[in-house]
Amino acid sequence: MNILVLAYLLSPNRGSEYSVAWNYVTHMSKRNNLTVLYGASGNHMGDCFEMENYIKLHPIPNVRLIPVYPNRWANLLNWPNRHNFFVYTFYYAYNVWHKQVYKVAKRLIREECFDLIHYVGMIGYREPGYLWKLGLPYIWGPISGTNNASLQLMKHMPIAGRIKLTFRSVVNMIQFHTKLRLKKALKSTDILLTATSENQYKFKNIHHKDSICIPENCITGDVILNESKFINPEKYNIIIIGRLDANKSVGILLEALTQVKHKDLLHIEIVGDGPLKDILQQYAIKHDINSMITWHGQLPRVEAVKIFNSVHLHVITSISEGNPTTIWEAMSYGVPTMSFDHCGMHDIICNKCGVKIPIVKRYEDCVALLAYNIDELLEHPKRFYELAQGTIECACRYTWTERELFLNNLYDILLSQKHS
Repeated sequence: MNILVLAYLLSPNRGSEYSVAWNYVTHMSKRNNLTVLYGASGNHMGDCFEMENYIKLHPIPNVRLIPVYPNRWANLLNWPNRHNFFVYTFYYAYNVWHKQVYKVAKRLIREECFDLIHYVGMIGYREPGYLWKLGLPYIWGPISGTNNASLQLMKHMPIAGRIKLTFRSVVNMIQFHTKLRLKKALKSTDILLTATSENQYKFKNIHHKDSICIPENCITGDVILNESKFINPEKYNIIIIGRLDANKSVGILLEALTQVKHKDLLHIEIVGDGPLKDILQQYAIKHDINSMITWHGQLPRVEAVKIFNSVHLHVITSISEGNPTTIWEAMSYGVPTMSFDHCGMHDIICNKCGVKIPIVKRYEDCVALLAYNIDELLEHPKRFYELAQGTIECACRYTWTERELFLNNLYDILLSQKHS
């Protein structure tokens, strides 16, 4: 099958959106010929050199990568974002880039034969692009982005972060209800994939569009468990990975740690860097919990993932998420996840592979519940091992082997419907 793929971000060395597209390309090319249009493998639009150099040294059978470099107008619009002056200009630049992609795709379709188009990423719904106009069988997703930040969890966030996320929530609601091009794209989409059940519900309820709910990423490689870490451990290790910013809200975990009774049994691995790092470190020092913490800073993805081999619990305290890549990385090492019960974590985590913390009315009660559930595990340490075994069991449902079968079957069904 010849598939035209749109994936703005693409890299073998980065997580999140980059890895969503990379995993798709490396796995789906086993049975299909992929022509992939992409726009960045580095930090900013047009930073494609990393991917171009990599593919020269490590060509992938059945894959042709075509970088679409931003034109002068897109670069001009993206200049404030590239220099951290006004990041929202990126979306205007991104729209211009999609118009360029449309022209490239139109030319390719004139010259070559494609069976279908799959718009893989970015996963946000806000930019539907234009490839739905080309008349080929069209799949979009998994997409996300309709969910808004939880107001309860924003209480102790720095004021700038609260303003940013509140502004995003208001704009998000308006865009999702009113964006005309979104409505046109949905009408022309043959199969819509949504990354979470919340997104699935909203697309059905607001736009009357059915979709298949499936996470945007899943587990690559083997699923393993280091059982030696459960043999008489002196401490139980918790890991939290991500950018230290308002959205990831690592501060919620630090507040919970001040309330944990059995601090002497805990060690915390914090992997990541960001604008709130100094504030978080000062909070930890002030509240006498810094000795419990190893601040790793930003680590290469391979090194960061290795830490899972020695940890007992993965914690997510994000205000808003899709399905974070770290949850798959944790599962692949048999590490259960504790998270607030929202976003993609609501769908993935069950009582076999983790602990979901309800989001209640008061921020203080949310923090207290997080602390309580950590103490519950420390007081019943056999639960760490039971959850690890459950995580291994659940991980089998979320492998790329299963995803390949699902997508190839989906493509076959779509084409048979189109040709009948």
